[in-house]
Amino acid sequence: MKRWNSLLVMLFLAVAPLLAAAQDTVTVPDIVGLSLPQAAAQLNRAGLALGAQESIPWTMESGLPQNAVSIQAIAPGSEVAPGTEVAVTVLRAPNALLLYDDNDLTLVNQAGGVLDLTGIRFQSVDGSPASLAATRWASSLRDGQCVQVWSIGRNGPKGLDECSAIQNWLVTNNTGEHFWTGAGGVTRFSVIQDGVERAVCPVANPGRCEFYLSGGGAAGDAAEYVYFAYTPDRLAVINTSADQWMPLEGFLVRNNFAPPLGAAVNVADPTLFGANISPVASTRLLAPGQCIFFTNSSPAEDEPPQPCDVVARLDIGASVIFWGAAFDVESLTDDLPHSCPAATEGRLTLCIMPR
Repeated sequence: MKRWNSLLVMLFLAVAPLLAAAQDTVTVPDIVGLSLPQAAAQLNRAGLALGAQESIPWTMESGLPQNAVSIQAIAPGSEVAPGTEVAVTVLRAPNALLLYDDNDLTLVNQAGGVLDLTGIRFQSVDGSPASLAATRWASSLRDGQCVQVWSIGRNGPKGLDECSAIQNWLVTNNTGEHFWTGAGGVTRFSVIQDGVERAVCPVANPGRCEFYLSGGGAAGDAAEYVYFAYTPDRLAVINTSADQWMPLEGFLVRNNFAPPLGAAVNVADPTLFGANISPVASTRLLAPGQCIFFTNSSPAEDEPPQPCDVVARLDIGASVIFWGAAFDVESLTDDLPHSCPAATEGRLTLCIMPR
């Protein structure tokens, strides 16, 4: 992989900049009411970056859709320097659920994507101190699945209608981890994520507590596919969704066209593109309408095969274009083999694969 990546970089040619000539100021667009991916697309198009994101609970009285931007830190119409970060407040609907009784507690992932469990801790608010780190189960939790903890002996997990599967479960006789049972006079416990209190839940039998968790970068806002559009001289990886991210971190393509055959290449690796990359967008997390653009260095047309906002471009030699032969795709969401066909002369080829 290092050899092929080096070859790509060596064959990199200078091309027109992705952004227009430098301007003194740019106008901040109105992004209130948009989803976070839509807001990023609008900001990036204006030459601005998406900044810090604060989450507040969504309710019916919010007057905006779930997961929409409710506040932008810089007012629409303001003139700011190119590259300025715009912080936002987002209305988040619950995407995680706790179900519990005196004996067991279950965490349900309803985020629509893999949930990062690192940095998540449950701890008592009153009574005897008790806490449990979510990494006691695993480092991550798959969408729709659950993790479960028991305070009494058990030979297996308990099935629940809310869980497509129990991914991990454990039994602990350590009362210092029994934060949900009411032992030691505990009446409430909190959910902490990276130092942020996400919820305070009552001790109850049975108990139910819903809340929002961030994690996985795009959990809940992620397209489930990767979209390739290509001709023999051009290829683009395009986010064709209307309001979702297209995460490409760790998404690999296997080059079967040029030596070393079978080398795995991360097509979203920003180091591939040298200076020809947007300073405000991310190749690893494409916003709606954005794309990564590859050419054979002498394309018949200087535009992507389908319209999109180019956030990174690489011109590589015709002898090493990976889409010159059928190329394999390593999906992050399943363990099945996937392959896209080679480009066909005179035709536009579309290949849509699970992310």
